[in-house]
Amino acid sequence: MTPLARETCAFLGELLVIEHARRHHPSLFALLHDVWRAESRRYLGADLDTLAAAVADPTTPYHYRQNYPFARLAAVHLFRRRKPGQLHALFASGDGAMPHLPLEAMANRAGDIANYLPPMPAPDPERPSMEAYRSLGAMVLLDIDRLQGPSEKRIEAYYGELLKHLQDQTAYVALNSDDRPVGYATWANRPGDGAVTLTRQSAPFGDHLMVQKSLERYLGQSGRVAAHHAKSAQQAQIAW
Repeated sequence: MTPLARETCAFLGELLVIEHARRHHPSLFALLHDVWRAESRRYLGADLDTLAAAVADPTTPYHYRQNYPFARLAAVHLFRRRKPGQLHALFASGDGAMPHLPLEAMANRAGDIANYLPPMPAPDPERPSMEAYRSLGAMVLLDIDRLQGPSEKRIEAYYGELLKHLQDQTAYVALNSDDRPVGYATWANRPGDGAVTLTRQSAPFGDHLMVQKSLERYLGQSGRVAAHHAKSAQQAQIAW
């Protein structure tokens, strides 16, 4: 089990013990709850600062405590909103635990970011250049909303890079049910076997899993696609 999922299970175990004490041993419950709150101040204080610094600086070395803030919050989220069999499925999942964590739900709750972008018009097959520039505009707006990253590049380099991806058909803009852009991705096709390496994934409104699932359907991949995240402590990762 990955460290993030493992720590989520550990924190869920604590919550289950505390809940048992609340029901059957009130005096013990008060003591356990005080300890839990004191430890949470560290996990969501100093450890959260450590995680934020690592996200801001991709050269920051990995430290195990970077797992604690999200794992703590994920445990509380799962404990409060659990469905029948959900916790058992997580504990029994082993190396398949990550899909059981509430990544999308927590991302959408963080700041409750509203998608202000207008819907994309229906594709016009007779005006492909217009479609390309609409896609380019959507990608620019999505990058600007992230505040950091490719949109900070010099304009000629930024424009040239995205235009090249559009010309090579290695860019994809994901839309929600209202046809609003929710994110985009770019990739490179490896010569020979055609393997896909994602070079950029952007979902500023929290729709990360929606973008990834939509992209997976678009690419029609049955295997894994490698992703290189510039702001990750481990830059080479598996997207799916």
